[in-house]
Amino acid sequence: MSPKRIKRNQSATSQEPIVDEDIISNLPRNVIDYILGKMPIREAVRTSVLSKKWRFYYLTIPQLVFDYQFVKELYYFAIKRCAPIFSLFEFKYQFNEIVTKSLMLNPDRIEKFRVLIPNFNRARVPDVNKWILYLSQKNIKKITLEYPKVIVRHELPPYFFSCLDLTYVKLNNVDFSLPPEFKGFRNLDRLSLSRVRLANNCFERFLSSCPVLKMLVLHKCSGIRHFIISGSNLLRIKAAYMFQSISLENASNLAEVYVTLESLEIGLEGNPIFDLVKFVGSLRNVKRLVLDGKFLQTSPNSLKILELFGVNFIDFDQISVVVCLLRSAPNLQDLHIQASTIKINQEHVSSFLKLLDCRPLSKLQLVKLTNISGCDPEFEFIRFLLFSSPSLVTMSIVEHPELEAEEAQNIGRKLLEFKPPSAVSVDFSRDSET
Repeated sequence: MSPKRIKRNQSATSQEPIVDEDIISNLPRNVIDYILGKMPIREAVRTSVLSKKWRFYYLTIPQLVFDYQFVKELYYFAIKRCAPIFSLFEFKYQFNEIVTKSLMLNPDRIEKFRVLIPNFNRARVPDVNKWILYLSQKNIKKITLEYPKVIVRHELPPYFFSCLDLTYVKLNNVDFSLPPEFKGFRNLDRLSLSRVRLANNCFERFLSSCPVLKMLVLHKCSGIRHFIISGSNLLRIKAAYMFQSISLENASNLAEVYVTLESLEIGLEGNPIFDLVKFVGSLRNVKRLVLDGKFLQTSPNSLKILELFGVNFIDFDQISVVVCLLRSAPNLQDLHIQASTIKINQEHVSSFLKLLDCRPLSKLQLVKLTNISGCDPEFEFIRFLLFSSPSLVTMSIVEHPELEAEEAQNIGRKLLEFKPPSAVSVDFSRDSET
């Protein structure tokens, strides 16, 4: 890439000389740094050959990103450069050297640091702690450390928690323990933890030390038994794994909640330990609630959008709770249910749905049902929605992808037999994107 030069051609009668202007090089330095920060690191380094002026620009990039593309290109470079027996060693050596030197040679403030760390064995662990120590002295704002697969787990060093200007943290496959002197991340507003092992009883203390946190993502993190959230600024939570209890009652501004329970912990008497009632009671102002089939309970009056995944229409407990959930959400407008139905013991659920009175779901306007396989309880649930929703505009029904053509035709015929209200548009299709 070379700086773009534009010649301003003058008329033949003009006495002014032709000006050869370097537009990019004359941009303000902070704009150049911003542009370089958006480029892959390899391309940014290559700009050093453009001219003497550009020779060291890449060293001051405020955003350092060593992502999957960088790792892949470096790996292929190592394969071409060395014999197969030495290529992996060369790859690991070059990866560590490039990341370390990019940090150490940067004289200015580093705002963003993102690194995807390949699999390393104990004989060649990268200098991650050295990187974090250096970043703690550079007023780092955004940091992402990702180990896609773990051979050797990495425990965050104490000086990670001295990066007090952090606004964004994303960690994957690391161990997490708070030092006694930790005072909190006062500027952190986004936190994402995936497969992170947290020391016992440190999670609640950590969250309480992040007063402006607005978005929290937890995915398969261990060490969190009781998920207790407090913080008036928290707006969005996504959580997936096993919890004995979830309480959100002190997060008064919370608007979106996504919860997936991969399995329920069972107590001595054979009942789930999870306290659903306490969780539901803490949802006061939530506008959007996304749950899986293991996690169904009544909702607050403010709920407008509801998504349920993995719902078994043959499971009486699940369907009765779904109905209860719909009836207790008077302001619900959009409903999306993804079915996960096993065709056994249909009669009990079908009878329950047939006997339901048509108490109106007065504000429900949009319904989307996916993975529909054509069992009787599914049809009874569709009938219940059609004739209990006076404001319903559109019902979209997507068949299960493994249905035979004849089974799909039978679903279409049964839907026509319902004779839905003329104001309702019922769309039956195969494509889940419709």
